[in-house]
Amino acid sequence: MDDKMFNTSSLQPEATPNTSFSVSDDRDDTLAQGEIAILASIFLLATLSNGLVLGALLRHSHRALPMHRFIHHLCLADLTVALFQVLPQLIWDITDRFQGPDVLCRAVTYLQVVGMFASSYVIVAMTYDRYRAICRPMLAFRKGPACWYRPVVVAWTASFLLSLPQLFIFSKRRLPSGAHECWAQFIQPWGPQAYVTWVTLMVFVLPTCFIAACQGMIFHEVHRSLRLGPEGALGGRGSRQGASLISGAVTKTLRMTLVIVLTYVICWAPFFLVQLWSVWDPRAPVKSTAFTLLMLLASLNSCTNPWVYAAFSSSISGELCRIFCPRLARQRFGSLYEDSIMTASCSVGRDTLS
Repeated sequence: MDDKMFNTSSLQPEATPNTSFSVSDDRDDTLAQGEIAILASIFLLATLSNGLVLGALLRHSHRALPMHRFIHHLCLADLTVALFQVLPQLIWDITDRFQGPDVLCRAVTYLQVVGMFASSYVIVAMTYDRYRAICRPMLAFRKGPACWYRPVVVAWTASFLLSLPQLFIFSKRRLPSGAHECWAQFIQPWGPQAYVTWVTLMVFVLPTCFIAACQGMIFHEVHRSLRLGPEGALGGRGSRQGASLISGAVTKTLRMTLVIVLTYVICWAPFFLVQLWSVWDPRAPVKSTAFTLLMLLASLNSCTNPWVYAAFSSSISGELCRIFCPRLARQRFGSLYEDSIMTASCSVGRDTLS
């Protein structure tokens, strides 16, 4: 979402309790072309990368691990971002004005935020499943298949519910210039600050803290299991081969932890920092090129998500190799036991108890 969707500090409020915002008719064509190029690149990259990973999962859906179902939903969430957030914003920037009735304005702005919430919350659900499978394997074993789909249902339900304010904030409005635009209406002076801060906490700050905490506990548990030796290594397989697999898992889990958290923070931080800056600082340079372009980076995480998880899942990367390089796939395809330890689904609990 760019400033049309979130940023209100550059807009001139009218002197009313419920403030309607107007926008200047001036348009920097060079900056607009840059916005269009960035949005088009993000749309193509997010669509193609998530489509490829989703296709790899669907090729062998009959023997998919629960972890694969999480990645399936992550791809769907990121495709929601691409189709309902990036694409409408791209069309909006090309036409310069929102083309459509009030109901379409509300629907588009609602679905744009649904995609943001879903992309974050499915990662949270996947991380929680990984934590429960490795740190609480008995709980995962007792709950069986229900242990993976309940967090997913909660993630999607929360995404749809927490996005509802968009339906009331945005509508098709007549600007002082006489043109009609899909625009926001906030109570002044605290409305914009409260809403942007709330969304930042719910989409970025709290999920980041949760993901970092869960990944830290996962790494601690794998380290603890290694110190116990083969008999105590994640489920007590009691073999040197199992201990060797888990020893390799420590390094891979640490790398995965750093990549997931850093990628998540790097992709989301610029967008939310400039959004907070724009509503809390009246002197923020909201019309500068750098400021405007940073507001377009909210969807970068949807481009990187499928590759981050595919890189640490030998089965998914193996399927992608089968599609693009079948000969190489026969040499590099990893075992499902190692894959389940690295990516941690509910099946870890069952595997380690068998």
